[in-house]
Amino acid sequence: MQNANLPGQLFQKKARSRLGCLGQLLFLGLILVGVLAIYVALTPWAFFMDGNFHLMGDWQGWGLMKSKTAGNYVLFVRISPTAHGRDLFPAWDLKGTGYLCTPKGERFTLKIGGDMPRKFYLNSMGQPIHLWMDNWRVTLPIGAQTRPRIRIDGHWAPSEIIADDHKSLSAAFLPDGTLRPHGSHVSPSQTELIQVTLHEGSYSSFKDACQTVRH
Repeated sequence: MQNANLPGQLFQKKARSRLGCLGQLLFLGLILVGVLAIYVALTPWAFFMDGNFHLMGDWQGWGLMKSKTAGNYVLFVRISPTAHGRDLFPAWDLKGTGYLCTPKGERFTLKIGGDMPRKFYLNSMGQPIHLWMDNWRVTLPIGAQTRPRIRIDGHWAPSEIIADDHKSLSAAFLPDGTLRPHGSHVSPSQTELIQVTLHEGSYSSFKDACQTVRH
């Protein structure tokens, strides 16, 4: 004999299943909202770097580095807050990824760390920013290839970072634009302080600029 209540029981099971799925989605949504709220509360400045609003709480830009001895380079950076920097206080710590195009057509992928003095909570205009980056290349042993190492010291301005390279670019590359051999000596007379302005911009714009610096 067929159970007369079977259709109703199946409908109830499906309804409970739908409610269960909706409940799980709602719970996950609340968790995500909570995590986002904490992120915004702890690092509100991340959404207003360079004076503009950034929905994802990060910043990206690129700039031309003109060397008198080693030609022209293009640097791209993408940075965001991190809680795993060198100092929990008194600095806001940064992490990111960068790319450096050379006059010889090479492109290096860079791992970025950085910080800013914890003197502000929202408005970073005029505040110092320090970025250090090295080659992000997987080798055996892992981490063996960290050259070139580039450093940027500057401050925030509207839609850009105005900085210099702390003489790091000329210390990393030979006059012909090739990477200096590992362990080679660099005399002070071989280095130069290079000014660089990183303008807010896209990765595609950076790639287009790379085409213009090749020998």
